[in-house]
Amino acid sequence: MTEKTHFLDRFFNPESVAVIGVTDNPYKINFPLLKNLVDLNFKGKIYPINSHVTELLGVKTFARLQDVPGKIDLAVSAVPVSKTMDIVKDCVEVGIKQLVIITGGFSEAGEIGQELNKELTSFVKGHDIRVLGPNTLSPDNTSNNLIISFHVIEKTKQSGISFGFQSGFFELRAQRLFTHYGVNKILDMGNKMDINEVDAMEYFSKDPDTRVIAMHIESLHGNGRDFFNILKNVSRKKPTIILKSGRTQTGSMAAASHTGAIASENDLIFDSMIRQTAAIRAQNIDEFFDLAKAFEFLELPRGNRLAIIPFSGGEGVMTTDTSDINGIKMSRLGAVTKQRLKEILPQWEISLNPFDLGVSFQFFLSDLPSFYETLIAIPEDENVDFAIMQMPPPMLYSRTSVMEDNVKKEEFVKMFVNMKKAGKPVAMWCCTTMSAYEMELTDLIEAHHMPVFQSSERAIKALAAMYNYTLRSRSV
Repeated sequence: MTEKTHFLDRFFNPESVAVIGVTDNPYKINFPLLKNLVDLNFKGKIYPINSHVTELLGVKTFARLQDVPGKIDLAVSAVPVSKTMDIVKDCVEVGIKQLVIITGGFSEAGEIGQELNKELTSFVKGHDIRVLGPNTLSPDNTSNNLIISFHVIEKTKQSGISFGFQSGFFELRAQRLFTHYGVNKILDMGNKMDINEVDAMEYFSKDPDTRVIAMHIESLHGNGRDFFNILKNVSRKKPTIILKSGRTQTGSMAAASHTGAIASENDLIFDSMIRQTAAIRAQNIDEFFDLAKAFEFLELPRGNRLAIIPFSGGEGVMTTDTSDINGIKMSRLGAVTKQRLKEILPQWEISLNPFDLGVSFQFFLSDLPSFYETLIAIPEDENVDFAIMQMPPPMLYSRTSVMEDNVKKEEFVKMFVNMKKAGKPVAMWCCTTMSAYEMELTDLIEAHHMPVFQSSERAIKALAAMYNYTLRSRSV
């Protein structure tokens, strides 16, 4: 934090963490809570709280919080709902100021749960303690390997994108987010008993390590005007993606079933609020993660002139339609580019945008690196602001024998990644429907920060959103 330290900084950067209700049994859901901290080498002290054993995963345990000899900056509680209040009281007794309640069964769990939630809320407000949750997983910070998850995370990859969630649906994607996309920080607010979306947005707006913000909201728990003012300010400086669910009355009822709060705000009003900022509203979960990946992996485009490089003429036509529908212009390649491309063109005349790979590459199977090196002329054209290219079909992958070793795989991938040398946004889309071959190739390509989308339509929508953001961020 460059300004006065925000209270959430103490959640993301604790010097010590006590984890209550942990186990070394890999068949129990709480097992990863301690394992991730140990295996990923969390940069702080770890205090497992378990009264039945003296050691877990090589770390000394303590029967109670009161038995821990050092100061505890953050407590993470995963005990049953019936014991949670006792843990909160213990935290107050030993002077813990930050608490995460993973356990569910409060405001989302009928009358009994709601009464427990009221009791807990009243107690917390009367004492100097901040609570994340209940019904949550997080905080996560890849800079110090603080990972609170029900999934065993193999490794973490740092990036500039920070996520805020009101639901644990991201947990199903945790492994890919941490190891593939890359993450700066994640804050799952759960039931938002104390910490809410206003706090999260305020923190991310001030966090120097956050370059892109992606936030999922079911219902606004904080002050709506405060949220709007922060969102309007930060979205000018940092691309901000908002996924708002609970948009219909039925959806609001569904939201209440797992967070305990009906999304009472009118969706038309919420949408109008977003339109008064530079924030981008994702229409569904796929678009949410597509946009997050695009803004993290790519530089913002200077204009909206697109070059399309498909593997079939028919798909090129459909992609051109999609571009037009989304307000993207087809670029007109210059004379110099046309001359450079003559080396890889068939004997008959073909369109240069979209440029049909299927027609051209068949004559260059023996020298694909040279073919793709010449193809760089397209994104390098002065009339092109961004480009999308289709991944090669499986038969091309197998013919080049790249499956034999990692060196050959990397050489194969470089043919596409070299398109980035043009210094402009370049993305790819899948040739089939994410087959095993494409999953592997996608991982290899995206490891070089070139995004791969499941369709040309999804690629174009992401690029269009990036271009629109460049315009809106200057005007709101």
